Amino acid sequence: MPTPTLAAFPKLEQDYPREVIERVWQSAQTVTGNDPDLWRKDERGAWIHRASYRDRHNEFGWEIADCAFTQGSFGIAALRAMQWQNHLDFLMASRQSVVTADGLRNARRLL
Repeated sequence: MPTPTLAAFPKLEQDYPREVIERVWQSAQTVTGNDPDLWRKDERGAWIHRASYRDRHNEFGWEIADCAFTQGSFGIAALRAMQWQNHLDFLMASRQSVVTADGLRNARRLL
């Protein structure tokens, strides 16, 4: 079976106001020695870059995941900054792999 391309995945995210995007970015993990205005990590340990919001052509691209159904919280408290591949895995309930940091790059690891 051929690997699906990015175009095969629908746009799975709603548009958020800038204020919400900024609050979600601020909630992502900071990493000592890195500018928190530019670089952070998602909850699965993958690097994300602030300017790469909604960029699925960039390994550091990120999206906003709505975790209300898994976290039991609602509104802004349920939103998470997530590296785009981790976000797709989250949406598809895939627990087979995760994208996480490997030094200064991101790599897919089997669980």
